Amino acid sequence: MKNVTKHIIAGSFAFLSGGAVAAENTGPLGRLESSAQQGIGGPASVGAQQENDRQRFDNSSRWSSLDRSMDGIEDRKAAFAARTGLSLSFDYTALYQHSSESSTGRDDAASGQLRMLGSWEILNRGGNNPGKFVFALEHRHKLGTDISPAELAGNIPYNGATAVTFGAPGSILSVAYWQQTLGNGRGGFVAGRIDPGDYTDILGHVNPRTTFSNFAVLFSPVTPIPDPGFGIGGGGFLTDQVYALGVVSDANGSLSDVEWFPGGSELYAYAELGWTPFPSKRYLTNVHVGAFHTDAKSDAGVASNKGILLSANHTIDENLMLFGRLGWAEGGGLLAEKSANVGFMWRPGLYDDLFGFGVTVSEPPGGGATQTTAEAFYRMDLADNLALTGDIQYLNNPSSGLDDAWVFGLRLRWNI
Repeated sequence: MKNVTKHIIAGSFAFLSGGAVAAENTGPLGRLESSAQQGIGGPASVGAQQENDRQRFDNSSRWSSLDRSMDGIEDRKAAFAARTGLSLSFDYTALYQHSSESSTGRDDAASGQLRMLGSWEILNRGGNNPGKFVFALEHRHKLGTDISPAELAGNIPYNGATAVTFGAPGSILSVAYWQQTLGNGRGGFVAGRIDPGDYTDILGHVNPRTTFSNFAVLFSPVTPIPDPGFGIGGGGFLTDQVYALGVVSDANGSLSDVEWFPGGSELYAYAELGWTPFPSKRYLTNVHVGAFHTDAKSDAGVASNKGILLSANHTIDENLMLFGRLGWAEGGGLLAEKSANVGFMWRPGLYDDLFGFGVTVSEPPGGGATQTTAEAFYRMDLADNLALTGDIQYLNNPSSGLDDAWVFGLRLRWNI
């Protein structure tokens, strides 16, 4: 029955041509091929995450009895989506981090996030140019500690973020936007409350709930990506291999407040020109150059900034992904003015397990001492819907005056 379920929700493929679904029971890297066809966003965007979770069914997981117990729910979800066009999914992720160094005595941080993801195909359902309403409702909360992982960096101190998305703002509407396919799948756009991080300098390893945790490894630390806010993004393939995309969003975006440009017309803008061997390989093998600009933020007293990025990744046999970035920026509100990062993700062949390692060297504003960040994780596939990730980070931050810090993390994610 599960094999039938997996074929019911094929999903639409805004932005990319082809529409082919990756082979079933492929590993975590191979599944990115189908996820990349769900919109112009990155692997952590709603459509891509739903597609990746939909495919994450393997009859040989470590906890097969739990897998079988969830079959009925998965079947009903698939039937509901086929009947109504509304695909719903739910996940809960908990993250604990401990730092070996702290300037405040607070060296433990933990938080959880419960999410409902939705993608409702309303316009031209089943056609070549569907339109859908996409949303994500969340509740983020601390788990028995004084601070959340998003706050841990400030207590080390460390010029960056040891965890992305794991703060504690309460109940939030993180995204709510219209996604429209154009040109029979060769282009598309999104408009509404968007997360600009889903459309900025995307490579296949960028998912803070399933891969790395540190911002400097997931992204380039020169990019001042704001929180979700109202904006618009669009893109498409100029040829079968060359694409362009861009996004403009509220520079004063906020997770906790859904407001219409509270600081006025102060914008964050990013544009990208890239190459990939096939549209479906956009997450797996990609070379692109990107540029960004953020307007000055009057209320916050932050000057404008701008920068450029050169990023690339390459995946070998769906088992090994290599990635690297270079970034340069200038202006206010930056974590770094120059940065370089490299890393890899590797599928060892044990169930759905995944190992990753990345290192970033960055120069803070004003030409201070170089900061080095390294991170390694191992994600263990416990069941089709359950994964446990162990993570270790090394933080060399000479400007703090403290010894180098080690951050140990444990993340548990359940999805249905």
